[in-house]
Formats: sequence, C-alpha cells, structure tokens
Amino acid sequence: MKRVTEDHQDYFFDSENANKYLNDAKNGSKVRYSNFLSALRKLDIKGKYLEIGCGPGVLTQIIAKQHPDAEIIANDISPEMIKLARQDLVEDLTSRVKYVIGDACDINSMKDLGKFDLIYSTFTLHHWDNAEVAIKNLHSMLNENGLLYIHDLKRVIGLYHIKSEHGFFKSIKASYKPGEIKVMLNNLGIKDYKIKAVFPYFMQSIVIRK
Repeated sequence: MKRVTEDHQDYFFDSENANKYLNDAKNGSKVRYSNFLSALRKLDIKGKYLEIGCGPGVLTQIIAKQHPDAEIIANDISPEMIKLARQDLVEDLTSRVKYVIGDACDINSMKDLGKFDLIYSTFTLHHWDNAEVAIKNLHSMLNENGLLYIHDLKRVIGLYHIKSEHGFFKSIKASYKPGEIKVMLNNLGIKDYKIKAVFPYFMQSIVIRK
C-alpha cells in the first residue's frame, strides 16, 4: 500500500476550478469540518492563529466566528484561492482576518508573518511537496506552548484499492499512515505530540505542542 504522490497544484491555480471548490466547500462545510471544529472549540486557544492551506477561506470565517477573540492569518499557495477568499470575506471579520499567499514548504514565504499560538491545517498534509519540511517550518513559527493541529485523511487499505478516478480516492492514496507521521516527527526531534484516529476511520489528527 505504497503512498502515491498527488500532483494537482495546477488545478487550484485555475480560476474556474477555484470557484467550483468554493461552492463545494460552502455546501459541505458542516460535514467536512465538524470533527475538527468540535475539537478546536474544546481546546479554546486564545491569541494569534495561522491557517495553512485556507483555500477560498470558508473554514477561516467559521473559525473566526467561533473564536471571536482570535486574530487569524490564513495562507494558501494558490493566488486564485486567496483572491476568492478576500472577495468572500464578510465585512465584520476584516479587522481580524488576513489572507496571504504562502507555502508551508518554503519558510521564506512565511517568515515575516511572526509567531502564533495556534497553527492549523485541514486536508492539506497529503498535498505538501515535503511534509517533513513543512512540519519543521510550522513548528518553528509557534510561540512557546503553542499548538500545531493538523487534520487530514489517512491511507487505509479498504479505500486504497478502490478503482476510481474520484479525487477523494486519489487523496486517500496520497495520505500518510500514522507510522509514517511518527517517523517524520522523530526525525525532527519533536517529542510532544499525539496522533489520533478520527471518525470516520479514514481520518486522523496530529496535535503537536511546542
């Protein structure tokens, strides 16, 4: 069950595809993010947030409303996604939410953003060109006692062997198994972390404390 690299960055750089993704995200946001939002609410982290891979900003706005004291910088590698996110941002959140272009695998694209109490990412780990480098970069941007929360799919045998061109099954094949994530974290010398299975069984969360 070898991991298959998923290469679709060009898809997200296209204006038409970005708009389609925005509509899909709005229609499916409750199901897509419910477990993550519930866990984040319980953590009740105060301060400055950084969202990695924000896409068109649907989740960003939900979190901004759920955590009214948080300041959020949200980034994405796609200029089209950032353009849509800025256009879709409701006026009463403009003082607390800022969208910027950035790449988690390239620290130079994010080094001027500062330090954060919470850095989170949903369904992007399997997209990163070099997940270990990205985690290293994000960990370095945490304040002391800050939290890095990564929520993503998990490569599981039952879905891996389904023959389908649907993007979901391609993403499953590109996802990481918990053991692979542990190896990356150990390579980076990160000790304070938890990898948890999340319902349904093909999802997982990685919680790293600095």
